[in-house]
Amino acid sequence: MRILHTGDWHLGRIFYAHHLTDDQAYVLEEQFFKLLKAAKIDVVVIAGDVFDRAVPPVEAVALWDMVITKLAKDYKIPALVIGGNHDSAERLDMGRDLYSDSGVHVWSRMDRSLQPLYLEDGYGKIAFCPMPFAEPRTLLTHLLETISAEEQLEEWQDLAVAFGSTYAAWADYLRRQVPEGMRTVGIAHAMVAGSLTSESERPLVIGGSANVGTDVFAPFNYTALGHIHRPQRMGAEHIRYSGSLLKYSFDEANHNKSFTIVDMDAVGACQIEQVSVEAKHDVVVIKGLFNDILEDKKLHEAHKNNYVQVELADTSPVIDGMARLREVFPYAMSLELTGRMKAEMTSYNEVKYKELSEHELFEQFAATVRNEPLSEEEKEFMNSLWQRLIKED
Repeated sequence: MRILHTGDWHLGRIFYAHHLTDDQAYVLEEQFFKLLKAAKIDVVVIAGDVFDRAVPPVEAVALWDMVITKLAKDYKIPALVIGGNHDSAERLDMGRDLYSDSGVHVWSRMDRSLQPLYLEDGYGKIAFCPMPFAEPRTLLTHLLETISAEEQLEEWQDLAVAFGSTYAAWADYLRRQVPEGMRTVGIAHAMVAGSLTSESERPLVIGGSANVGTDVFAPFNYTALGHIHRPQRMGAEHIRYSGSLLKYSFDEANHNKSFTIVDMDAVGACQIEQVSVEAKHDVVVIKGLFNDILEDKKLHEAHKNNYVQVELADTSPVIDGMARLREVFPYAMSLELTGRMKAEMTSYNEVKYKELSEHELFEQFAATVRNEPLSEEEKEFMNSLWQRLIKED
């Protein structure tokens, strides 16, 4: 069986105030669907975080609708989708029963993910075991309700039990329903201990208590993981993160985004191939002195279509830096100071803010949010409002 493993699409993502829906549509329409045909994919696995937030924009929902409609009607390829920590179960579930009849299966919640799904190839059946994102307490509660009393391990009763142990019980419960000798694929949206993270990922549980050990997934013939944006294997070739669809932060600039193709043979052994994603706009970081960067025409040509962050090594202030950068890099997104200038600016701002009154800080904050100074009329109104607040206090 040929499996295409992907995930962390984050449809509707906003990158430095720029909507990425067109970029996402480009990859899906121009590469994802073409790859399905070219590689003769038998099943698609999407390991969570279909959307970037619980209430995605209309354009993102329309894009997702286009994807699952094409998969079901035009390509007739089974698709197995689990929910991630960014997804809303209610929205991801829309039309799930209708789509499941056409081969698109969605598991958005843990309570619907306690039975494997069986698909068949020329060698027999394969059991797919879905494990969407679940809060530790929710996961524990549903496991206790589902597994009979005599099977419950004593430590499960303790709500302080480590998340990894509870997650292991979930994976084990799914596997125990599979006939002995049958090939298995785990699909999980989880933070696996030891994974290489990036700044665009949202913590699953504050404090790291949601980390899951690789041993939980070792018994599966293949585990399709979601949540971490860097494509990587986790201790073994058959336990892998596919990575995100696009680069969603500048610290992902050096990532090689890809789709993962898994060839599983008759005994469950897997051959892995990664097919690189060619983004409409790459994400790059340029470092150097401001004037050198402005004068480097080859650099301008190379990155005229890329989302750019510039990290300056200058030791003196740069006036109107971003506007000047956008004259040579139309998609410049961020201008960062490094070294001495950064330290001096940080120190200056700390001193400056300490000298301001609460009223002045509030005025500066309002001006920063609006990206323009307040008018005299607005200042007077804000001052009167401030005085009222002080009196009420």
